[in-house]
Formats: sequence, C-alpha cells, structure tokens
Amino acid sequence: MTSSQPRRNHAIQSGGVPASGRVHDPALDGLRGLAILLIYIFHYGGGLKSSHLVVRLFGYLTASGWIGVELFFALSGFLITGILWDAMQQPPAPHYLRNFYARRILRIFPLYYTAIALCAVVLIATGGGFHQLRMLYILVFFLQDLPKLTEIAQQIPTLPHYHLWSLAVEEQFYLLWPFLLLIFPTRRAALRLCMAIFAFSFIFSLTVFGMTHVFSAETAHLMSSFLPTHAGGLALGGAVAIALRYPANSVERSILRRFALPAFFFGLAIYVVSSVFCHTFALTPRLQFVIGLPAVWIATAATIPLALRTGFPRRLCSIASLRFLGRISYGFYVFHLLLQPIFDRIGSHCAHAGTDLYYFIRLTSAFPITLAVSWISYRFLEAPFLRLKRFFPLPSAIPANQTPETVRS
Repeated sequence: MTSSQPRRNHAIQSGGVPASGRVHDPALDGLRGLAILLIYIFHYGGGLKSSHLVVRLFGYLTASGWIGVELFFALSGFLITGILWDAMQQPPAPHYLRNFYARRILRIFPLYYTAIALCAVVLIATGGGFHQLRMLYILVFFLQDLPKLTEIAQQIPTLPHYHLWSLAVEEQFYLLWPFLLLIFPTRRAALRLCMAIFAFSFIFSLTVFGMTHVFSAETAHLMSSFLPTHAGGLALGGAVAIALRYPANSVERSILRRFALPAFFFGLAIYVVSSVFCHTFALTPRLQFVIGLPAVWIATAATIPLALRTGFPRRLCSIASLRFLGRISYGFYVFHLLLQPIFDRIGSHCAHAGTDLYYFIRLTSAFPITLAVSWISYRFLEAPFLRLKRFFPLPSAIPANQTPETVRS
C-alpha cells in the first residue's frame, strides 16, 4: 500500500468524493429499469374492463404505474443535484455550468429531437397543415407541461407524444436548479432549499387540487403536468444527494440509514390508503394529487439510499436484465408510446379491439419491439453523443463512499 492510499480511504470514509473520474453505481440503472417497467405496464397493462376477476385485479394494479415517472424524477433530482454540488465545491470545477449544460444537451437532445422530427414527418405525410405543424414549437421548446399549452400539444394529430410532458418538467428543472444551488452554497442551506421546495410543491398541489371551490376540475387538470405539481419528488431526490455528502457519522447520514426503509413503507402505505379512498390507484382523482402524490415522493426518494447500500433492494436493482433496461430506459420511454399505432395495429389484426386477447397481444408485442428499437437508438444514436461527454468533464455524482463495500444498513 502506498502512502497516498490511507489518505484516500480516510476521505472516502468521511464523506469525501474523489476528484478524478466518475463513479457509476449499477444499482441506479436497475432502479431506472424498475421505473420504466412500471411505466410500460401502466400504458399497456389494460384489463380494467375485463369480465375476468384476475385480469381486472391486474388492471387495478397497473394503474399505479405512473409511480415510475415519479421515480425518474427522484433519480433526476438525486443525480443532477449530486453532479452540480460536486462541481461547485471549492475549488469549483472549471467551466462547470457550461459543462453541465453541454452534458445535458448531449444526453437529451439527440433522441428527443429525433422523436419530434418523426412527429413532423408523420404529420406532413398524413396531410397535416402548416398551422398544425407550427404547433410543434410547444414540443421543440419543452413547453408541453405548461397549463393551456398541454392541451394544445395533445391536439396535434401525429404520433402519440403526450408522455413527453415529463421531459419538459425535467428540462425546466435543469434550467433552474443550478442557479438555485448557487444561492444556497452550504450543505445545510441546500438541504433547507430542497425541503422548502418539497413544502411549496405540496402546498401548491393542496391548493390547486384540494380547494375544489376555488379551482375548477378543468383548471386542476391543466395543472396536472406542471413543474410545481411534481417538483416535490425532484427536491426530495436532491435532499438525498446532499445528505449523502455529509460525513459518515453525521446526523443527516444517520437519519438516512435509520429511516430510509420506514419512509419507503410509510409513503407506500399512505398512497395505498389514498387509493382506497379514491377507488383507484391512478393519479386522476384530485385527492390523489393531495395525498397520494406526496406520499409517492417520499417512497421513491427513499428507494435511492436503499438501492445504494447492501441488502435486498440493492440485489434486486443489480439484476443484469434490469440494469440493461435501465441503460436504454430513455429510448424505451420515448418509443414505447411513440410507436403505439404499430402495436394497436398488431393487436387489432389478431383480435377484436377492446378484448382481453387484444390487450394481451399489445402487451406482449410492444415490449420486445420497443426493446429492440431502444437498443438500436442507444447503440447508434445516443451512444455516439454520450461519448462526447468526455470533452465536458465533471466530478462524480455518486460519492465513492456509497459503494456496497462501505455502506451498511
């Protein structure tokens, strides 16, 4: 052992982050894989109108698949906050803001604008006019989560793109979050910022969706995709990232160790109770936005420290197939609905639309096709751009002290 090794180990144990190289935790890929599976089942599960009890029960459970999007938000809050926080430490990484935005552009833009281009081609091929084509500006500038514009974007007669609202939420988060962290430069201040945004998002949802005598159902519906409605999950993910950057013996790290699992079950239990009152697991009743959604924020944020330490959650998230699915999850998310007309055609060709067999065929055909298209997208479209990230280096987003060798329950 060289003389430098003990010093490096001491830095890791005390919560330090190595300055060189990026530390990638494969369990987070598995967590993404779980998220995309939830979303896929949510959109293709079906079964709610089935005459068979078992199929109908499966349909009720698939209605909870929207949780996958909130899990993605929590992961984004965690990873982006970690990236920015590590880059901003003294001395700050050179050109960290430029490099941060360049890396986000390389990750998001190539596939996203390919999808928009496909929508434009289909719109033109099906006889869409210039007025309809012009409405694509809402997607081009990531505005489809804004009230009113959400409704307009959904009326564009092209490939299904209504799921892209979550990318607008994330892009707006990427735009604002670095500057907010600059205003709150200490760990304590950053934690307070995260909790304040969580509280703001909860109060926003409570006001818009809870005050039925003030906000109409139409207004509440328009707010359902808005950034303030979902900012709580992003903020809690960010809070986990900041807490994990405290020393190993700190109160903040102790709270994560002791309460991550109880917080997961607490959030899950509150969501189930809310769903029972709402008679659905779906995020459609207004009460679900007030109670169920914040509970899901807590549960999804708690899964991150659970996946980063030894135990069953980490073993589950480390399954090779889930990690593979997580690596291509961005493409899977974009294409699984963008290609829906093809899957509908396959289902209707083999069975009558609306029958159990129709939904089963869609469910079983959409997955392998989307998987293949997503792998092709990752291999030949996304990966070449991702390799360009080496020209825009940033410190690690995942502390080395969160590896399974040093994190214990």
